This record gives sequence, C-alpha cells and structure tokens, in this order.
Amino acid sequence: MVMSLLTMSFSASVFILAIVIIRTLLLHKLPKRTFIVLWGVVLCRLLIPYDVSSRFSVYSIAHTLTSRFSGTDVSLNGASVTPHPTGITATAATLPAASSAPVPLFMVIWLIGSIACALFFLVTHLRCRREYKTALPVNHAFVKRWQQEHPLRRKVRILQSDRIFSPLTYGIFRPVVLLPKHMDWTDEARLRYILTHEFVHIRRWDTLTKLVMAAALCIHWFNPLVWLMYVLSNRDMELSCDEAVVRTCVGDVRSEYALTLLGLGERKSRFMPLVNNFNKNAIEERIVSIMKMTKTSLVGAIAALLLVTGTVIVFATNAPSVTATNTPVTDETRGIEMSGTDFPENKANGSALTDSASTGEASKGPDALSSEDTMTANEIEQLYAVYAPFGLTYDKEKDNFYYNGKLVRTFVDILSSNGEAMDSGKFQGSINQWISSDDKGEIDVKAVRDYNKPNGNGEGELIGIEIVK
Repeated sequence: MVMSLLTMSFSASVFILAIVIIRTLLLHKLPKRTFIVLWGVVLCRLLIPYDVSSRFSVYSIAHTLTSRFSGTDVSLNGASVTPHPTGITATAATLPAASSAPVPLFMVIWLIGSIACALFFLVTHLRCRREYKTALPVNHAFVKRWQQEHPLRRKVRILQSDRIFSPLTYGIFRPVVLLPKHMDWTDEARLRYILTHEFVHIRRWDTLTKLVMAAALCIHWFNPLVWLMYVLSNRDMELSCDEAVVRTCVGDVRSEYALTLLGLGERKSRFMPLVNNFNKNAIEERIVSIMKMTKTSLVGAIAALLLVTGTVIVFATNAPSVTATNTPVTDETRGIEMSGTDFPENKANGSALTDSASTGEASKGPDALSSEDTMTANEIEQLYAVYAPFGLTYDKEKDNFYYNGKLVRTFVDILSSNGEAMDSGKFQGSINQWISSDDKGEIDVKAVRDYNKPNGNGEGELIGIEIVK
C-alpha cells in the first residue's frame, strides 16, 4: 500500500527510537555492521513509499493488546476499527487532525524546508570541493606501495592538502583520499591505519550512503528523529570502519589505532556532510568502542542476525490492513470498488459499484468474527431487523440478505458521514459493509440515511434502502 509522507515519517520514527534504545544498551556488544544494516532499513522506510504488512508488527501487537483489554474502538495508524457482529465490518475513516489545515500551505512549507535543506548541503559540499582542488598528489614510497597492495575496481587517487586537519574521502565513482599535509609521513603504522580506514569507506560506498542519508534528511527535515538518525548513522559508519581496521591488521592494534585517532582529532574538523572524515565530535565514543572491541563469536553473529531480523519485522512493517483510511471500500474477492456518489443534501454519500481493482477490507459471514464477538443467530437477526421496514430482510438460516425477495450480493451502510464523498480524501465517518457468504447474489444495495437526525451513537436516521446500479 502506498504511504503518505507523514505516515512514512511516523513509521520510521518508531523504528529510529527502537534502534536508539538497542544502540544504547548493546553498542559495545554487537558487531558494528549490525547498526549499519538497521539504519539502511530506516532509510528504505523513509524513501520508499510502500509498506510491508506483518502480523508481528508492533502496530499489530498494539492493536491486539488494546482490543483485548478494552473491547472497544481501537485506534491504529490513524484509523479506527469498531468490532461488529457477524458479516459486517465497521470502519471509521478518520483523518489525522493535521489534515484540517490547508494541504497546499503544508506542501508549500514542506517544499521550502526541503529546498533550503538541500541548498545547505549542496553549498557546503561545493565550498569544500573548491578547496580540495588545491590538493596535490602524494609522492611517498610507502603510500604508493600500500596502494598497489590494495587494488580496488574504482581508481582511487591519494592527495594531500594544507587546508584540512584530518583525513577524508570524497567522490563516488572516482574516489579521492585526501590527507593533511602537516601529518607525520614517517610514521608508517599510522599511515597504514589511516589508509585502511579510508579504503573501507570506499569499498562500502559510504559516500553514496551519506548522499542518500542527506536526501532522506531533506525530505523529512521536519522530523527531529530523522536528524538524530543522521547523526547516529554517521557515527556508526565510522565505528564500523574502526572495527574493520582493528580486525584487518595483524595483532592487537587497538591501543595504537586509538592513539592515531586521538592525534588526528586534536583539531576539530568543520562540518563536511558528503565526505567521510575523521571527526573529533564523537572521538570519545570511538576510542571506548575500539578498546572494548572483541572478536565476534559465532553465537554473537547469530544473535546479531536474529536481532536485526526481529527488529525489522517488528518495527519496519505495518499491521495488516483492516480498515479503509481515506480510500474506497472494496470487495477484493471480485475486484469491485465502492466509490462515493452524489446524494441529496444531508443524505448519505452512499456507494456505487464499479469494475476496478482497489484495496480495502470486506468481511464475509460469521467466520470473520473472533470468538469473543460471536452472537447467536437470533441476536444477529434482531440486529438486522432495523432494515426490514425498508424491504431488506435477513435470513438467519442461510446467512443472506434479501431485498424485495432478491438475493443481495453486497450491502453497504454508511452509518455516519461528514457529507464528503468517500473518494474525496476528506471523508470522515463509519461504514458497515456486508458481502454474501457464498459470494452470490442478484443485486447490490446501500442504505440511505439523514445525518441531520443522528441517534445517540451519532448515526444518521435510516430513511431507505436503494439498489446500486
């Protein structure tokens, strides 16, 4: 199902909070690539407007627990579901409160913010790139030898500059490793750590990843948790590269590598959003992580895999669709769309049947109910008796509706409505939809109600039944 921008942002926010909690508790106990994978899923959630449903989703769990303890209306992902007996599904297409504001104004504000954010990243990066143009090639025997021993598919240039204070990497398809000119070129161990770290960034396409993160931030600039994601994911990217360096080098090099970071972090680098660089801002976290680093065991790797899988299933998925939120009500079994039609003033915006596929929910007979909602046949018949004066009768033996003697295939009753058509995006109200349990019938009918005369439940007065053509 296609998701709106706000839905994408909210869903990703829940996932981000989960990762922040996991990161706080297990940062030094899990492989650092674990968090890189999790942040990657968050990026997909922020940028891909399609959701995946799972009954193990946190939203499914919340819905189940709430309905179990309350037994009343349950709010889920901006829509509400009301348990109803037998083959009726009641859905309240409730719009978020923010939707009452003018949509064009919101879009204008969002667009201005996105453009401003994108311009900030672009101008900052171009300013840095302009300074990089003064960089000169590195003519150093060890550097050349090391580069020959570590070939990559993409051609990598190693340059030096007197305008930077810590090593960095930039460029996606033609990567460049830029080293500070003032560094100690006689310390080959330090050079080895630095080059290994930067080459890990290049192998993993981290510059491209940073570009994608910046794009997500520009789109969701209004969400503070996305800014938090941007900061933490950049830190975890550096932590993961540190981990790779320590495990690549022979022997226990944690202390030496930590001292290298301290030496490079003595002077704080300015903000460089689209490059990979040694940064003083999170140096303490990196040092602690390096010193606590241990070899990942098989059990640890399996635990990390299970944690990633479970977290993604629970927090990166939505509950299976049980309501129609700002979408037409649809009979999926026959590809029939229930769309809004015009009625006299203050009467129901009912439903017409058209041959088109859509998405929605339709329950079919008593089997659709949970055991706690089951009613006796006599109770069901009594519930439906309200339609009898208008020619719509219910046969409890066959579990079917008949309208003036004709078998009903689909029956829709819009119990309450704000007067807007269901396909207008502004509809608010509740709907009962019934479909013949054997998927047969001669006609489709709808209820007509007068909403100027609501009952105690806010439902319009039933004034008739009409055949849908």
